[in-house]
Amino acid sequence: MSRESVQDDSPGKESVHSDGWSESGGASQSGAHRHSGRRYRSGVGFRPETSARSGGQVGSGSWVTRVRRAVNEQGFYALVYLILANLIIFVLNLPQVSRFLGTAGVPGLNDAISEVLLFLFLLATRFDEVTGRREDGVGYHSSKAPGVLFLVGAFILMIFFGSLETGLTGLVDRGSQALGLVYRSTTAQIEATQFGIWAPLDTAILVPIVEELLIRGVVMARLKPYGRTFAIVTSAFIFACMHGDLTQGVFTFLLGLLLGYVAMEYSLTWSIILHVANNLILADGVMWLTQALPTPTGDMVNRIIAIFGLVAGLVVLLIWRRPLVEYVRTHRAAKGSYKGWLALGLILLVLLALVSAAQRFSMA
Repeated sequence: MSRESVQDDSPGKESVHSDGWSESGGASQSGAHRHSGRRYRSGVGFRPETSARSGGQVGSGSWVTRVRRAVNEQGFYALVYLILANLIIFVLNLPQVSRFLGTAGVPGLNDAISEVLLFLFLLATRFDEVTGRREDGVGYHSSKAPGVLFLVGAFILMIFFGSLETGLTGLVDRGSQALGLVYRSTTAQIEATQFGIWAPLDTAILVPIVEELLIRGVVMARLKPYGRTFAIVTSAFIFACMHGDLTQGVFTFLLGLLLGYVAMEYSLTWSIILHVANNLILADGVMWLTQALPTPTGDMVNRIIAIFGLVAGLVVLLIWRRPLVEYVRTHRAAKGSYKGWLALGLILLVLLALVSAAQRFSMA
């Protein structure tokens, strides 16, 4: 990843800074460029008066109100999307509808159809963002591309996040058993339905594309005027809530941070590529491999991958620790921005996620 000197767009900052890190850790200065192949509002009309040196802020109440309004809008949009997604799959799974469409007994076909319909929903409601016509919206092209070493590091981090999810799932499962409960994770439910062609096509290709369009292409882009780090973290949190699963929520939040950075700095195209790679290779691919092997061998392969992910992931984070801290510090949110999370739309989304997570526990 190369370093480039850019204008900071976070509220109240006008300093020149670096927006990324090099694979070797060294810096090379170059001219300012347009991030991710798209322009976005500089903050005029959104930006409160701030003191860059002291971190103080004038009119913070007005700023928090504006941020809360933006978070509220994206929270409600995510809620509408979730309700629509569940309604579509409910209707498609009705016996009479499945017979009419010829999807009965075809694993994953109804899910694939629902993703296509959800894409059409995004296109109808956020046409400019999805097509890249809005200047501060989705960008599919960029003046820079991630280096090979960065992509390798990102891939290792996705394995690392998966290893953390596996370990957390084991802990929750054992804790549930001790309390006389059964925990059914989303990952286990997906693995139990991956048959035929349509199911893996849906989970490995269609789902990551539509999710990237929704979370990074729409939600994160619309929060971008309030600070890059704030937009990345908030969209990752919404991404996690939408999965409604305790252990997968941790994974999706961490994955959302990584994909958010990639989309923010290198374009939505690269975040889609990485998301597809995660679902196709690290989820479905590893599952197919271990299921094809004898059970003891498959379990051993899973343990090796988990150990490798934990060790290699920590090494990557150790190497990237300084540029990560620098990026967060450079693009830190304006004072009071995270008070914007106290928005009705986001609160309702969190409550729905908690209810969904609780339903994954049942009496043994």
